[in-house]
Amino acid sequence: MTMERVDAALLRRNAQVAYLDLSTEEAVRRWGEPEVTWDDLGPWNTFVFRLADGTLAGLVREVENAPKPGYFLVAANEETGTPVGVDTTEALVAFLSEADFDESRVLERYPN
Repeated sequence: MTMERVDAALLRRNAQVAYLDLSTEEAVRRWGEPEVTWDDLGPWNTFVFRLADGTLAGLVREVENAPKPGYFLVAANEETGTPVGVDTTEALVAFLSEADFDESRVLERYPN
């Protein structure tokens, strides 16, 4: 099974996993238009997926004031809607594999 695009509303609280080299144009070509979600910083382009193991993985980027190119990869446990129980290292490996991304896409990693 490969990752499946799901509603961004499923991804409520999450853990930052990594910062990836990915443009919005490439993401749109691969997965269609992003959903726009909001927080205190403003609007975010958001792509959310259910990985084969059930982990929710999201690619998020500020729409208006992104400090640098790329997307944050975030993850959450779908059952709880929180990062509890999510191993960020495993989530990164699974996402890269299921998205068919090379390890060179990882610009920064964030600890568990």
